Amino acid sequence: MVRCVAKLTDDLMVEILSCLPTKSFFRFQCVSKSWLVLSSDPCYQNKFPRAASGLFFNVPNGGSAPVHRARRGIQYINLSNNDDDLSIDTTLSFLPNIWNMEVISSCNGLLLCHSWVAQSRMGGVKAQSFYVCNPTTREWAVVPKANDIYYGFLALGFDPRISRHYHVFHSDVREILRFKIFSTKTNEWVVSEVSDAKKYHSPQATFFAGNFYVTNGLKQALGVDLEGKVCRRIDLPESDWIERLGRSGGYLHYMLQSKGEIKVWMLKDYRHVEWVLKHCINIRAMLQIHGIPESQDVHALDFHPDVDVVFLRIGRKIFSYHLNHGSLEEVGDLYHIYGKRCAVYSPRLSKSFGDEVA
Repeated sequence: MVRCVAKLTDDLMVEILSCLPTKSFFRFQCVSKSWLVLSSDPCYQNKFPRAASGLFFNVPNGGSAPVHRARRGIQYINLSNNDDDLSIDTTLSFLPNIWNMEVISSCNGLLLCHSWVAQSRMGGVKAQSFYVCNPTTREWAVVPKANDIYYGFLALGFDPRISRHYHVFHSDVREILRFKIFSTKTNEWVVSEVSDAKKYHSPQATFFAGNFYVTNGLKQALGVDLEGKVCRRIDLPESDWIERLGRSGGYLHYMLQSKGEIKVWMLKDYRHVEWVLKHCINIRAMLQIHGIPESQDVHALDFHPDVDVVFLRIGRKIFSYHLNHGSLEEVGDLYHIYGKRCAVYSPRLSKSFGDEVA
Protein backbone atom coordinates (compact mmCIF):
# COMPACT_ATOMS: atom_id res chain seq x y z
CA MET A 1 0.00 0.00 0.00
CA VAL A 2 2.82 2.40 0.96
CA ARG A 3 4.63 1.67 -2.31
CA CYS A 4 1.46 2.34 -4.30
CA VAL A 5 0.98 5.72 -2.61
CA ALA A 6 4.64 6.62 -3.17
CA LYS A 7 4.16 6.12 -6.93
CA LEU A 8 1.33 8.66 -7.16
CA THR A 9 2.19 11.94 -8.86
CA ASP A 10 1.88 15.22 -6.96
CA ASP A 11 -1.08 16.31 -9.10
CA LEU A 12 -2.97 13.11 -8.35
CA MET A 13 -2.21 13.36 -4.62
CA VAL A 14 -3.49 16.94 -4.67
CA GLU A 15 -6.76 15.80 -6.25
CA ILE A 16 -7.17 13.11 -3.58
CA LEU A 17 -6.29 15.37 -0.62
CA SER A 18 -8.49 18.20 -1.88
CA CYS A 19 -11.56 15.94 -1.61
CA LEU A 20 -11.05 15.32 2.12
CA PRO A 21 -13.10 17.02 4.86
CA THR A 22 -11.20 19.72 6.72
CA LYS A 23 -10.35 17.67 9.81
CA SER A 24 -9.29 14.64 7.75
CA PHE A 25 -7.09 16.88 5.62
CA PHE A 26 -5.23 18.18 8.69
CA ARG A 27 -4.84 14.63 10.01
CA PHE A 28 -3.28 13.48 6.74
CA GLN A 29 -0.75 16.34 7.03
CA CYS A 30 0.50 14.57 10.17
CA VAL A 31 0.95 11.21 8.42
CA SER A 32 3.65 12.11 5.92
CA LYS A 33 6.16 14.95 5.72
CA SER A 34 5.93 14.87 1.92
CA TRP A 35 2.16 15.40 2.15
CA LEU A 36 2.72 18.26 4.57
CA VAL A 37 5.16 19.89 2.13
CA LEU A 38 2.74 19.31 -0.75
CA SER A 39 -0.16 20.87 1.14
CA SER A 40 1.99 23.98 1.76
CA ASP A 41 3.04 24.40 -1.89
CA PRO A 42 1.84 27.82 -3.20
CA CYS A 43 0.96 26.18 -6.55
CA TYR A 44 -1.79 24.11 -4.89
CA GLN A 45 -3.02 26.48 -2.16
CA ASN A 46 -6.39 27.15 -3.81
CA LYS A 47 -7.26 23.44 -4.01
CA PHE A 48 -6.99 22.59 -0.30
CA PRO A 49 -9.27 23.45 2.64
CA ARG A 50 -8.55 26.90 4.06
CA ALA A 51 -6.21 26.49 7.00
CA ALA A 52 -7.19 29.55 9.05
CA SER A 53 -9.93 28.65 11.52
CA GLY A 54 -10.13 31.86 13.51
CA LEU A 55 -8.65 35.03 14.98
CA PHE A 56 -7.43 35.62 18.52
CA PHE A 57 -7.78 39.11 20.00
CA ASN A 58 -6.58 40.51 23.32
CA VAL A 59 -9.40 42.31 25.11
CA PRO A 60 -10.22 43.68 28.57
CA ASN A 61 -11.82 40.84 30.51
CA GLY A 62 -14.86 42.48 32.05
CA GLY A 63 -15.11 44.04 35.48
CA SER A 64 -15.76 47.64 36.50
CA ALA A 65 -12.17 48.88 36.16
CA PRO A 66 -11.30 51.33 33.36
CA VAL A 67 -10.26 49.62 30.12
CA HIS A 68 -6.57 50.51 30.54
CA ARG A 69 -6.52 48.92 34.02
CA ALA A 70 -8.88 45.99 33.45
CA ARG A 71 -7.80 42.38 33.62
CA ARG A 72 -6.65 41.13 30.19
CA GLY A 73 -8.27 38.20 28.44
CA ILE A 74 -8.71 36.80 24.95
CA GLN A 75 -11.54 36.64 22.44
CA TYR A 76 -11.71 34.18 19.56
CA ILE A 77 -13.61 34.91 16.35
CA ASN A 78 -14.40 31.82 14.31
CA LEU A 79 -13.79 31.96 10.56
CA SER A 80 -15.15 28.49 9.79
CA ASN A 81 -18.60 26.94 9.81
CA ASN A 82 -17.02 23.52 10.22
CA ASP A 83 -18.12 21.80 13.42
CA ASP A 84 -14.67 20.22 13.66
CA ASP A 85 -13.43 23.52 15.05
CA LEU A 86 -15.33 22.79 18.27
CA SER A 87 -12.42 20.57 19.29
CA ILE A 88 -10.12 23.61 19.50
CA ASP A 89 -9.85 25.04 23.01
CA THR A 90 -10.23 28.68 22.00
CA THR A 91 -10.33 29.85 25.63
CA LEU A 92 -6.87 28.35 26.32
CA SER A 93 -8.29 27.01 29.57
CA PHE A 94 -5.54 24.38 29.73
CA LEU A 95 -2.85 27.04 30.29
CA PRO A 96 -1.81 28.17 33.78
CA ASN A 97 -3.25 31.68 34.04
CA ILE A 98 -1.46 33.86 36.56
CA TRP A 99 -3.98 36.69 36.17
CA ASN A 100 -3.82 38.41 32.78
CA MET A 101 -3.59 36.42 29.55
CA GLU A 102 -2.81 37.51 25.99
CA VAL A 103 -1.95 35.87 22.67
CA ILE A 104 1.17 37.48 21.23
CA SER A 105 1.88 35.54 18.04
CA SER A 106 0.73 32.59 15.94
CA CYS A 107 2.69 30.38 13.55
CA ASN A 108 1.66 27.15 11.79
CA GLY A 109 -0.68 25.87 14.50
CA LEU A 110 1.17 27.11 17.59
CA LEU A 111 0.53 30.19 19.73
CA LEU A 112 2.88 32.30 21.81
CA CYS A 113 1.03 33.47 24.93
CA HIS A 114 1.82 35.72 27.88
CA SER A 115 0.36 35.53 31.37
CA TRP A 116 1.29 38.04 34.05
CA VAL A 117 0.44 39.94 37.24
CA ALA A 118 0.92 43.69 37.07
CA GLN A 119 2.32 45.80 39.87
CA SER A 120 -0.59 47.33 41.78
CA ARG A 121 0.67 50.92 41.88
CA MET A 122 4.08 51.38 40.32
CA GLY A 123 3.30 49.75 36.98
CA GLY A 124 5.45 47.08 35.39
CA VAL A 125 5.21 43.33 35.92
CA LYS A 126 5.23 41.55 39.27
CA ALA A 127 5.31 38.01 37.86
CA GLN A 128 4.96 36.59 34.37
CA SER A 129 5.26 33.49 32.19
CA PHE A 130 5.44 32.93 28.44
CA TYR A 131 3.94 29.80 26.90
CA VAL A 132 3.99 28.13 23.51
CA CYS A 133 0.89 26.00 23.03
CA ASN A 134 -1.28 24.09 20.56
CA PRO A 135 -4.98 24.83 21.23
CA THR A 136 -6.04 21.82 19.15
CA THR A 137 -4.06 19.20 21.09
CA ARG A 138 -3.92 21.24 24.34
CA GLU A 139 -0.17 20.74 24.61
CA TRP A 140 1.92 23.56 26.06
CA ALA A 141 5.44 24.43 27.20
CA VAL A 142 6.96 27.27 29.20
CA VAL A 143 9.46 29.47 27.39
CA PRO A 144 12.46 29.39 29.75
CA LYS A 145 14.54 32.33 30.95
CA ALA A 146 12.08 34.93 29.71
CA ASN A 147 11.46 36.79 32.96
CA ASP A 148 13.50 39.81 31.85
CA ILE A 149 11.30 40.44 28.80
CA TYR A 150 9.10 43.44 29.56
CA TYR A 151 9.13 45.63 26.47
CA GLY A 152 9.61 45.17 22.76
CA PHE A 153 8.08 43.00 20.08
CA LEU A 154 7.80 39.21 20.18
CA ALA A 155 7.09 36.70 17.41
CA LEU A 156 6.89 32.93 17.17
CA GLY A 157 8.63 30.82 14.53
CA PHE A 158 7.63 27.23 13.73
CA ASP A 159 7.81 25.24 10.48
CA PRO A 160 6.81 21.56 10.91
CA ARG A 161 7.96 20.81 7.35
CA ILE A 162 11.53 21.28 8.57
CA SER A 163 11.56 20.54 12.29
CA ARG A 164 9.43 20.24 15.41
CA HIS A 165 11.60 22.86 17.11
CA TYR A 166 10.08 26.29 17.66
CA HIS A 167 11.76 29.67 18.04
CA VAL A 168 10.81 32.86 19.90
CA PHE A 169 11.99 36.23 18.60
CA HIS A 170 12.24 39.37 20.75
CA SER A 171 13.30 42.79 19.50
CA ASP A 172 14.00 45.73 21.76
CA VAL A 173 14.66 49.15 20.23
CA ARG A 174 16.25 51.68 22.57
CA GLU A 175 19.51 53.28 21.54
CA ILE A 176 20.20 50.31 19.27
CA LEU A 177 18.13 47.47 17.84
CA ARG A 178 18.68 44.33 19.89
CA PHE A 179 17.49 40.83 18.96
CA LYS A 180 17.02 37.90 21.31
CA ILE A 181 16.08 34.51 19.87
CA PHE A 182 15.19 31.40 21.84
CA SER A 183 15.25 27.96 20.19
CA THR A 184 14.20 24.60 21.62
CA LYS A 185 17.01 23.12 19.56
CA THR A 186 19.59 24.63 21.94
CA ASN A 187 17.26 25.60 24.81
CA GLU A 188 19.13 28.90 24.98
CA TRP A 189 18.65 32.55 24.06
CA VAL A 190 21.10 34.21 21.65
CA VAL A 191 21.56 37.98 21.58
CA SER A 192 22.71 40.26 18.77
CA GLU A 193 22.64 43.98 18.04
CA VAL A 194 22.20 46.15 14.95
CA SER A 195 23.55 49.69 15.15
CA ASP A 196 22.00 51.14 11.98
CA ALA A 197 18.35 51.04 12.98
CA LYS A 198 15.89 53.77 13.78
CA LYS A 199 14.23 53.94 17.19
CA TYR A 200 10.48 53.60 16.67
CA HIS A 201 7.50 52.19 18.52
CA SER A 202 5.93 49.64 16.18
CA PRO A 203 8.36 47.06 14.74
CA GLN A 204 6.90 44.16 12.78
CA ALA A 205 8.28 40.62 12.61
CA THR A 206 7.22 37.40 10.94
CA PHE A 207 8.73 33.93 10.44
CA PHE A 208 9.25 32.98 6.81
CA ALA A 209 11.48 30.41 5.06
CA GLY A 210 13.41 29.59 8.22
CA ASN A 211 14.26 33.18 9.20
CA PHE A 212 12.61 36.01 11.09
CA TYR A 213 11.96 39.19 9.12
CA VAL A 214 11.72 42.39 11.12
CA THR A 215 11.23 46.02 10.09
CA ASN A 216 13.96 48.37 11.32
CA GLY A 217 12.36 51.80 10.89
CA LEU A 218 14.55 52.57 7.86
CA LYS A 219 12.24 51.32 5.10
CA GLN A 220 13.79 47.87 5.33
CA ALA A 221 12.98 44.36 6.51
CA LEU A 222 15.94 42.60 8.07
CA GLY A 223 16.25 38.85 7.62
CA VAL A 224 17.50 37.44 10.95
CA ASP A 225 18.63 33.83 11.13
CA LEU A 226 18.15 31.60 14.16
CA GLU A 227 21.59 32.55 15.49
CA GLY A 228 20.51 36.20 15.63
CA LYS A 229 22.63 37.28 12.66
CA VAL A 230 21.29 39.63 9.98
CA CYS A 231 21.48 37.53 6.81
CA ARG A 232 19.41 39.70 4.47
CA ARG A 233 18.23 43.28 4.02
CA ILE A 234 15.11 43.75 1.94
CA ASP A 235 14.07 47.26 0.90
CA LEU A 236 10.37 47.89 1.45
CA PRO A 237 8.34 49.55 -1.34
CA GLU A 238 7.06 52.27 1.03
CA SER A 239 7.17 52.91 4.76
CA ASP A 240 4.89 55.19 6.73
CA TRP A 241 2.37 54.95 9.57
CA ILE A 242 0.77 51.49 10.10
CA GLU A 243 2.81 48.57 8.71
CA ARG A 244 2.12 44.83 8.65
CA LEU A 245 4.65 42.21 7.61
CA GLY A 246 3.38 38.66 7.14
CA ARG A 247 3.12 35.58 4.94
CA SER A 248 0.31 34.42 2.71
CA GLY A 249 0.11 31.79 -0.01
CA GLY A 250 3.76 30.86 0.46
CA TYR A 251 5.07 34.40 -0.10
CA LEU A 252 6.23 37.26 2.10
CA HIS A 253 3.67 40.07 2.14
CA TYR A 254 3.73 43.68 3.27
CA MET A 255 0.71 45.88 4.06
CA LEU A 256 0.80 49.63 4.63
CA GLN A 257 -2.03 51.85 5.81
CA SER A 258 -1.42 55.53 5.08
CA LYS A 259 -3.21 58.60 3.72
CA GLY A 260 -6.63 56.99 3.37
CA GLU A 261 -5.33 53.87 1.61
CA ILE A 262 -4.31 50.34 2.43
CA LYS A 263 -1.72 48.91 0.03
CA VAL A 264 -0.77 45.24 -0.14
CA TRP A 265 2.45 44.00 -1.75
CA MET A 266 3.82 40.51 -2.36
CA LEU A 267 7.54 39.71 -2.59
CA LYS A 268 7.34 37.88 -5.91
CA ASP A 269 11.09 37.48 -6.44
CA TYR A 270 12.95 36.96 -3.17
CA ARG A 271 16.39 36.83 -4.76
CA HIS A 272 16.12 40.08 -6.72
CA VAL A 273 13.72 41.78 -4.26
CA GLU A 274 10.80 42.36 -6.62
CA TRP A 275 7.73 43.62 -4.77
CA VAL A 276 4.41 43.43 -6.65
CA LEU A 277 1.54 45.70 -5.64
CA LYS A 278 -1.40 43.29 -5.39
CA HIS A 279 -4.11 45.71 -4.33
CA CYS A 280 -4.78 49.25 -3.15
CA ILE A 281 -7.86 49.78 -0.97
CA ASN A 282 -9.36 53.26 -1.01
CA ILE A 283 -10.75 53.32 2.52
CA ARG A 284 -13.39 56.00 1.91
CA ALA A 285 -14.68 54.32 -1.25
CA MET A 286 -14.78 50.93 0.50
CA LEU A 287 -16.88 52.32 3.35
CA GLN A 288 -19.25 54.09 0.94
CA ILE A 289 -19.77 51.01 -1.24
CA HIS A 290 -20.62 48.83 1.75
CA GLY A 291 -22.81 51.41 3.51
CA ILE A 292 -20.50 51.90 6.50
CA PRO A 293 -20.32 55.37 8.11
CA GLU A 294 -17.11 57.14 7.18
CA SER A 295 -16.65 58.16 10.82
CA GLN A 296 -15.68 54.57 11.71
CA ASP A 297 -12.02 53.92 12.45
CA VAL A 298 -10.36 51.44 10.06
CA HIS A 299 -7.28 49.41 10.97
CA ALA A 300 -5.41 46.85 8.89
CA LEU A 301 -4.82 43.75 11.03
CA ASP A 302 -3.22 40.77 9.28
CA PHE A 303 -3.10 38.41 6.29
CA HIS A 304 -4.92 35.15 5.65
CA PRO A 305 -2.16 32.50 5.47
CA ASP A 306 -3.51 30.81 2.33
CA VAL A 307 -5.61 33.09 0.12
CA ASP A 308 -5.73 36.73 -1.03
CA VAL A 309 -7.58 38.02 2.02
CA VAL A 310 -6.62 40.61 4.62
CA PHE A 311 -8.39 41.19 7.92
CA LEU A 312 -9.61 44.66 8.90
CA ARG A 313 -11.15 46.15 12.02
CA ILE A 314 -13.82 48.75 11.30
CA GLY A 315 -15.12 50.15 14.56
CA ARG A 316 -15.76 47.10 16.74
CA LYS A 317 -16.47 44.80 13.80
CA ILE A 318 -13.95 42.48 12.14
CA PHE A 319 -14.04 41.99 8.37
CA SER A 320 -12.25 39.91 5.78
CA TYR A 321 -11.45 41.86 2.63
CA HIS A 322 -11.03 39.78 -0.54
CA LEU A 323 -8.30 41.36 -2.65
CA ASN A 324 -9.27 39.63 -5.90
CA HIS A 325 -12.76 41.12 -6.14
CA GLY A 326 -12.84 43.86 -3.50
CA SER A 327 -15.62 42.35 -1.40
CA LEU A 328 -15.94 42.93 2.33
CA GLU A 329 -17.32 40.22 4.61
CA GLU A 330 -18.13 40.69 8.29
CA VAL A 331 -16.77 37.83 10.41
CA GLY A 332 -17.40 38.98 13.98
CA ASP A 333 -17.67 41.65 16.67
CA LEU A 334 -15.19 42.55 19.39
CA TYR A 335 -16.31 42.81 23.00
CA HIS A 336 -13.97 45.78 23.43
CA ILE A 337 -11.61 47.71 21.20
CA TYR A 338 -8.11 47.20 22.56
CA GLY A 339 -4.90 47.19 20.56
CA LYS A 340 -4.44 47.00 16.81
CA ARG A 341 -3.36 43.41 16.28
CA CYS A 342 -4.77 39.92 16.04
CA ALA A 343 -3.32 36.41 15.75
CA VAL A 344 -4.57 34.32 12.82
CA TYR A 345 -4.82 30.70 13.94
CA SER A 346 -4.50 27.61 11.74
CA PRO A 347 -5.09 24.26 13.52
CA ARG A 348 -2.37 21.63 13.79
CA LEU A 349 -3.57 18.17 14.83
CA SER A 350 -0.15 16.55 15.11
CA LYS A 351 1.01 16.11 18.69
CA SER A 352 4.47 16.95 20.01
CA PHE A 353 6.51 20.05 19.27
CA GLY A 354 9.77 21.50 20.48
CA ASP A 355 11.64 18.18 20.38
CA GLU A 356 13.72 16.26 17.82
CA VAL A 357 13.50 16.78 14.05
CA ALA A 358 10.32 15.30 12.63
